[in-house]
Amino acid sequence: MILCVCPNPAIDKFIIFDNFEKGIVNRVSEERSFPGGKGVHVALGIKELGEDVALLAFWGGLTGQWIKQECESKGIKCYGPEVEGHTRTCFTIKSNNDFNDTEILGDGPIISEKDYSAFLVDYKQLLKNTDIISMSGSWPKNTFEADYAQLIDIASKLDKKSFIDCSGDILLTALKRKPFAIHINHHEGYDIYKTTNPIKISNKLNKNCKLIAITYGSKGLYLNNGKEIIHALSKVDKVISAVGSGDSLMAGLIVACKRGYDLIETAKLAASCGAANCIREDLGMFYKNDVEELQERCEVKFKN
Repeated sequence: MILCVCPNPAIDKFIIFDNFEKGIVNRVSEERSFPGGKGVHVALGIKELGEDVALLAFWGGLTGQWIKQECESKGIKCYGPEVEGHTRTCFTIKSNNDFNDTEILGDGPIISEKDYSAFLVDYKQLLKNTDIISMSGSWPKNTFEADYAQLIDIASKLDKKSFIDCSGDILLTALKRKPFAIHINHHEGYDIYKTTNPIKISNKLNKNCKLIAITYGSKGLYLNNGKEIIHALSKVDKVISAVGSGDSLMAGLIVACKRGYDLIETAKLAASCGAANCIREDLGMFYKNDVEELQERCEVKFKN
């Protein structure tokens, strides 16, 4: 089984306008809701690719229950404590002007040390039947500086592979614990190393991780296993929304690792999952048939 840790899930909403304008009343023409949060998107992608997956999160109020129900309806087992407050709602504006794809990230619950202790109990229990752990996204507000460090340490002691996708101080702390793999985008790489060169960034990260995935938007994926670096580009004709593409790529990366793919096939699957997310209206979600078509024409090159 693969375990996806998503401390800060969300309801992701598309709010659609003909033209969103500042300073006036704007009336929504359509809205659509999806289960969200980076780890939720990763779990949905892993399930779509046919692997057994569980989801661990903090669940707050009716919004948290709705996300759980949506995930469980797709065959994803959900675990973690129910907490006071409500799981956040995040909005993506769709409009025929410059506001298109503007994101508004909601505020979630505040977790207590008691909540975190219950979370850890579930985590340790789930690791008994887990091959790979995905740890994605931000943490809810708390007073004790919760992050992924302890989770990585616990996984490492049990020889479990942890895959990390986060940013800021949480990312820096996670890197010190030497997770198996990391996915970041080039903006996050620049924040750490003050360079946009993917080769330099991945070689520096290789001191902390065995597998490094760096994404450059439409320029594709750079994948480094410490011995070779591959650039993979999966082109699409039209992008409907790129929201969640990095999470979809992460799902492909994890599934490829679980199945024992070589570096080329891993890069193809991961890049194609990220691209497949762009061509459907479902937020943070892709379809297996699209991935298979994109894999066939995915361009890969070895980089020095």
